[in-house]
This record gives sequence, C-alpha cells and structure tokens, in this order.
Amino acid sequence: MILDPDTACSLIFKIRRLHGKEAAGPDVLASNDVDEGQPQGESMDDALVEGADKGNLAEIKGLLEGLESEQLEELAGLMLMGRDSEFFETLNEAKTAAREWSAPVLDFIKDDPASAEYLASGLERCGVRCDDREGAVRIATS
Repeated sequence: MILDPDTACSLIFKIRRLHGKEAAGPDVLASNDVDEGQPQGESMDDALVEGADKGNLAEIKGLLEGLESEQLEELAGLMLMGRDSEFFETLNEAKTAAREWSAPVLDFIKDDPASAEYLASGLERCGVRCDDREGAVRIATS
C-alpha cells in the first residue's frame, strides 16, 4: 500500500466524528411539551444534536490535501473496495475504478455517512485493521 495505514486510520476516526451524533444532555428542553410528545416538564435527554467538532471537516480537508495523487487514488480505491466488495477482488481493480471517479474524495466523505466504514472495510481486506484508538493500526495476521 502507498497510503500510510496510520493516516488511513486517523482519517476513519475523523470521518466518524464528522458524521457522529452525541446526546444533547439534560439542559436541552423541548420547546413545547405537547408538540414534542413529552410528558410536561420532562427534558429531552435522548435528543441528538450534531457533533460539536466543527473544525473536523477542515482537519479532513487538510489531511487529504497533504496526500499525493497516488495516495488519494488508493484512498478512493479502498473506499470503493469496502463499499462494493463483490465487484473488486483486489485493490488494483478498485484503484482503476477510482481513476474514473468524478466526485472529489472530500465530497464523497462529506455526503456519505458510511464512508468511514467503507474505508475501514477496504483496509481490512488489505490486512490492516484500525485499533480503537485514533490513528492506531494493527496488521491482521490471518
């Protein structure tokens, strides 16, 4: 692989954070208890709000801008390989298809909440697994 596995794993965690949701917490109350279907006076603890990490997209963009064209091609190939595993048996096949990909990788990442999982799946098919810590990788021994 041309793409550094640490970089790929870091990207996975950043994409997950970008698309993630977090609990709003007890300080968020329903605007109108009747309209919201909540018993009067009960908070919306289970409400979801967008993640607070607004600079995360800029981090992802910066990371992508730091990659060479071959690395970007491989990144796109890994995502295609993870998304369409029945069509691509090898990373080289997926990279060939990625060359014809018309959308910029950043747009795909922004628009598809599953893009992190596609990348993780593509990496696993190449024998790389991301640990539960950001940027941590381990090579599969299977």
